[in-house]
Amino acid sequence: MRVPDTVTEIEAPSSVGITIEFPYSSAQSFDFAVECARKFATFREYGKDKKAIYRVTFDASQIESSLDLIEHLKGWRRRTVYVDGEKVTWDSVFSFTWCYERKKASYKPELYCFGYENEYDFNIWGCIQARLPFTENANWFSWGRWLNEKGDWQFDKERIRHELEKALYPYRYCPALQAGLVEDVLQALPEVVNPFSDKNWKFVERWGDESSPGLLVTVDRYGFKEQVVMKGVCPNGKSVLKEMGKKLRFRMPLWE
Repeated sequence: MRVPDTVTEIEAPSSVGITIEFPYSSAQSFDFAVECARKFATFREYGKDKKAIYRVTFDASQIESSLDLIEHLKGWRRRTVYVDGEKVTWDSVFSFTWCYERKKASYKPELYCFGYENEYDFNIWGCIQARLPFTENANWFSWGRWLNEKGDWQFDKERIRHELEKALYPYRYCPALQAGLVEDVLQALPEVVNPFSDKNWKFVERWGDESSPGLLVTVDRYGFKEQVVMKGVCPNGKSVLKEMGKKLRFRMPLWE
């Protein structure tokens, strides 16, 4: 008489934290993945041999401890992640890993997230994935409105915050991301600036976009006076950024 296979009861994923689950695999990295998983105090193994299921759970704040395991699971189709007990897509949690690996391998890892290696990524949000660089041609410096014809410019902070939240959401579990710093920088950004009276700021000229409202400013070009339409403002050098940095609660390594 055939003896029925033993049914292994698998517990529900933890209702708190991030849970990674994977089965037996013929992948070359399988043994390494199991070895990494066993290092977690929460390690669980359900079933045996080729029918085994392996699982670990950790707090989101400890996600860096899982990076070796994630590396060994790279490319696997049969891998699962749960957040607070709910099954989610792998990339919705671990999409940050490629950028974080670049940071660790960079010349100055502590400055990588501030765009040290590429001037077009320079920022003080502390994350190049914010896609809001502190460069003259960055679109977000035209997000706002002119309060009057005297040159008072008001930033649209709600739009800036919305775009930051949208851009950073896929990277929210990155160990290098400081959500508090992002909010601090937004708060330190002046509500209203006027390049006429504050030389730390300068006007940004409107080029081709006739639909956006602008401010008519007289400028001196090659000894001739010319009226130019301005669409916003941007920092005139890094003095304004240093001033903003003084208002932050979080460590800013850029000028240390």
